[in-house]
Amino acid sequence: MPLFDKISSFSRRLFRRLDKSISAWFFLDQWVILTAKASESDALAWSGFRPLIPPPDRYWSDPFVISRDGLHYVFIEEKIYQTKRGRIACLMLDADGRFLSNQPVLERPYHLSYPFLFEYERQLYMLPESAENRSLDVYRCVHFPTRWEFAQTLMKDIYLVDATLFPYNGKWWLFANVKEDQKRSSLDRLFLYYADTPLTSDWKPHPANPVVDDIRRARPAGAIFLRDGHLIRPSQDSLRRYGYALNFNRIIKLSPTEYEEVLESRLEPPAGTQVLATHTFNSDGQLIVLDAVIRRRKKPR
Repeated sequence: MPLFDKISSFSRRLFRRLDKSISAWFFLDQWVILTAKASESDALAWSGFRPLIPPPDRYWSDPFVISRDGLHYVFIEEKIYQTKRGRIACLMLDADGRFLSNQPVLERPYHLSYPFLFEYERQLYMLPESAENRSLDVYRCVHFPTRWEFAQTLMKDIYLVDATLFPYNGKWWLFANVKEDQKRSSLDRLFLYYADTPLTSDWKPHPANPVVDDIRRARPAGAIFLRDGHLIRPSQDSLRRYGYALNFNRIIKLSPTEYEEVLESRLEPPAGTQVLATHTFNSDGQLIVLDAVIRRRKKPR
């Protein structure tokens, strides 16, 4: 990495730490979940979203949604501030997106987040981030939505975040950011792997890795989806702060020898509001879910 880039990266991290320390005295910056009916929010207008606010002792982020039998199930990272460790929980919403319940569904003695959901051979699986354990593990749903059992380790001895699977042209593709050593960030380098099945440890690295080397658009931010016949990969922009904004990148080339994408659109926090960041987008065609950092003034003790 060039010297200027190293200094610039260090300065950004230092600024973020100082800003976080100062604001923590006066404000609570809390990740929350936002929802909207898919038919009403195709343009992602902030005014169309309804907030789901967690208790003040925790945050909710990384939402993935499945709708069944008139209800919406939103799987999230739930981090209790006191434990300093994330777990996977499920928010159950009614047909109109109103909150019904919250229940933890997967906990480990290390941090879990980004509960990526996928189906394979009519079975539902979850691929949560477990970078703290230096592993990438798949869990099978044995009783929806609350019971999940370990199925397979896809990768081990690797610090890999926000793994996102996608089947395309007879292959399964795995997108994730990799922190190659302690001196590097997990925000700026996107790696791509491929295999014949999602339940394997035989993942071949793409020869163009890292396929994206840019803190503004590398890190995954939700499931890849089709829009107007194009593959769209959501990603995070963390240049200004961690998870500041969402990018929607159109994949142009995806093969064992080539990868190319272009930025198609963005979603930034609305100016002049309490929303400071947004870094995960998902939709199941019925409900759109986002997360966002909301800044609220702390009550005097």
